[in-house]
Amino acid sequence: MRRVVFISVLAAAVILSGAASAVSAAPTAVQSPPAATPGAARSPGAVASSGAVASPSGPGSSAAVAGSLSLAEASGLVRGRGYTPITTDGYEPTHDLSVIVGRLSTSVDGHPQQAFFFHRGRFVGTDAVASAGVRWVWSTSEVVALQYDLYRPADPMCCPSAGAASVRFRWDGTSVVPLDPIPTSKWTAAESRR
Repeated sequence: MRRVVFISVLAAAVILSGAASAVSAAPTAVQSPPAATPGAARSPGAVASSGAVASPSGPGSSAAVAGSLSLAEASGLVRGRGYTPITTDGYEPTHDLSVIVGRLSTSVDGHPQQAFFFHRGRFVGTDAVASAGVRWVWSTSEVVALQYDLYRPADPMCCPSAGAASVRFRWDGTSVVPLDPIPTSKWTAAESRR
């Protein structure tokens, strides 16, 4: 019995240390990705002023990349960036583009939220600056659709009254590109994702 418990504890420690090393091995700043090395994972990017998620180029593969993150590891990466995963249904490590939506972990009201993109199980960037509310709607192997809650200037955070905007994002082979305009985050705009 003691041997079974010891083996179980040892197995759990190995699994946790593997997940922790995957999260700690992930770059910590989206804005300043580390230099790529041959055969290494694609570095993360951030939404550039053009609206495209910047990502360094590298050789593509038609199969899942060895070392791609499991759902638990990808969720751990999101947690490591200060967000709690709220939607993981859009994560598929074999797809060219997939997503996990997270809520700021220190939030008391559920805001802000952020979409974290993955290419074949490797983190490649976020959708934009955090939004008050964003949801995963659907995905194909190359396209992810998100929906942003829209607020009028006088709306309280609980009650967006300007509807919602759907934005599709596509993996173009080197980066994540929005196919539709991302709504503004300016609170004074007629319709804002805040």
